[in-house]
Amino acid sequence: MSEQIKRIRIHPGIGLARLGNSDEFFIGPEAPGVVVDPGGSGGPGPNGGTYRDGQARLKRQAQRYRVYAYDANDKVIGELTSDSDAVKSLRWRVHVRNMKSANYAFQGAYLFDPDKLRNPSIQPGKKPIERDQLIIDPGVHTIASGQKDPVVMKGDVFTGIEKGTLPGELRFEGFTPKDPSKEVEVTYTAAKDIELGQLRVDDQGRLIFVAAPGKGESVTTPKVIMSNPSETMSPPNGPDNGQNPLTNQFAYFNIPGWWDDTCGGEIDVTVTLNDGTVLSTRDNVKSEMDDGTRNPTNGAWVVTAPPKYSPYMYHVVSIRDRVYEAFPESYPYANQKTNFYRDVYPIFANAVNYGWVSAEAAGLTSETKGRAHGPNQPGNLLNADYLKLLSDPSEQMKPIRQRIYSLMRHAPGKNGKLVDSLMPPPPQRPTSWKNEEFQREEDASKMPKLWGTGGKPLQNEQLGIDLPDQFLSLTDWQLKHMQNWADGNFDVGTPIEPKPFDQLPLNEQPHALDSSALEPTIGGGFHPGIEFPYLIIYREYFAEAFRVGKDVEAGSLAAYMSSPWQGDFWSCNEAWWPTQRPEVVFEYDPATQTRTHKEWFRGYDAEGEPLSSTDGYQQMDYAWPRLGMVLPMKNSDGSFVKDKGSIVFTEQERDPALNKPSTKAS
Repeated sequence: MSEQIKRIRIHPGIGLARLGNSDEFFIGPEAPGVVVDPGGSGGPGPNGGTYRDGQARLKRQAQRYRVYAYDANDKVIGELTSDSDAVKSLRWRVHVRNMKSANYAFQGAYLFDPDKLRNPSIQPGKKPIERDQLIIDPGVHTIASGQKDPVVMKGDVFTGIEKGTLPGELRFEGFTPKDPSKEVEVTYTAAKDIELGQLRVDDQGRLIFVAAPGKGESVTTPKVIMSNPSETMSPPNGPDNGQNPLTNQFAYFNIPGWWDDTCGGEIDVTVTLNDGTVLSTRDNVKSEMDDGTRNPTNGAWVVTAPPKYSPYMYHVVSIRDRVYEAFPESYPYANQKTNFYRDVYPIFANAVNYGWVSAEAAGLTSETKGRAHGPNQPGNLLNADYLKLLSDPSEQMKPIRQRIYSLMRHAPGKNGKLVDSLMPPPPQRPTSWKNEEFQREEDASKMPKLWGTGGKPLQNEQLGIDLPDQFLSLTDWQLKHMQNWADGNFDVGTPIEPKPFDQLPLNEQPHALDSSALEPTIGGGFHPGIEFPYLIIYREYFAEAFRVGKDVEAGSLAAYMSSPWQGDFWSCNEAWWPTQRPEVVFEYDPATQTRTHKEWFRGYDAEGEPLSSTDGYQQMDYAWPRLGMVLPMKNSDGSFVKDKGSIVFTEQERDPALNKPSTKAS
């Protein structure tokens, strides 16, 4: 066997693990379209599992990595596990970091400024990777097949800092400056032993990366409160009409003195065969103890992210879609005729599902009532009669198809790709958005009606600018399929039945792993995002599709995300990514086919104070692991309840702790 093997590769190439405050975890998706069960019994999961443990804590979602052997023609020979006859051992090497506090301040994709840093008074004048006092770096860790105990990766941050100053306009806990226009002196206390995740191996030696428990904290005294200062300043976006650094450099996604336990980084493996042959995803490795150098086309990457509260729903544009947009040669259906059920139907189904988690998509707002995607709304494209018309390629139905296609939003830029309006990639200064070709009037009637990478229109209005991409657009591949469908140039096909991983042929398994890890993700708008920042759409950051480039430092991609993540997770409470972070949830009466909605972010915080509908930044830190899951309602036989073709989704497994009001005397 060793003579046949010319290289080994890890799949998925980019994996995703999700936070949870429980010590229990479940393995994330490994086959496209297959929703995994979280384990346990008596719950709403696909096989009766529960998303919470016995103490109502939210389980973490882990990412499993597998090793595949390839021959000289890059054909898959097989998966290498500790049970393989030829394999003696597997030794995994992992290096992750959290670089958020050390990174450039997030200003928005079109307003990136390399001169503005997070925590700018600490180690100023250095590149983010050099600001070691602000980086949580556990170092390189290894774990071998057969090892029973987990490897916990921990690091420190805000080290060696005693005192500093911060803008007085920030909100502080238990402290109000006499003169907010002046700097406030703060004391820093280093955060020690922050867990960024755990390494485990399954009984066949595959790596399991378990995300951290989702913690975050301020290290300053007085403590900086998680908030958006621009909302409390006048004019609306802060002093000097948004030109003051307080507006973005110290906003809810750049809060000074805060850390969180998300991370990102590289994953490699060295396999020793029984005949003594040593195979590695790293170059220049002669024995299992050699470190070698990173080979990005063979090794993998990991990113940790917030929970996905609606695991059965998919965003209309995923990171997987963005990978295919950046690497069209990797798109598996590039040379195939458009197939309705494979290429078009998922766009419709994803849009209809928004009607169970988004107030606008549900038709609950005055602007969208009677125009949305709820079961009784005209946008319920899954209604059987409507679906029959949409899947009909005849000329008679062409006007309907053309009308729907005309509502689809295209990306700004000449080639219909979002990246064309974002050049050049960071850390260079973006200027291209000011070019004439990107100037356009945003049309709120186009679809999807979700906010984009340029920030929502209100933010642009407050800043006095008019950026491209204020609304989400489909990718070029999606639009090509939609246009073929509109023109009648498509095959109908049949509804896709997802296959479990163990039923997939060997040659399909590697791509299935790559694809399924990124399918349940958010591919826009990146402001800054939820799992990945907008850097993910630049081809320059990759060695090839699904493979992060060699020169990308561990932690640097994820560093562009909100710091801490809870701030942006609260702020994006409307028309951003409701399939991950719902806006509204429903109760449903099957007898009358009626539904009633509630705010998803509701209840009481740790002090028994109501979760605010206007300022929940600091409360999200308490509430996030207790909020409800949005899951399909089931019939007695386990099938999904449907209303006019639409799956009925209801809120389930919400922690009762959120129902406890304050006992303080009024």
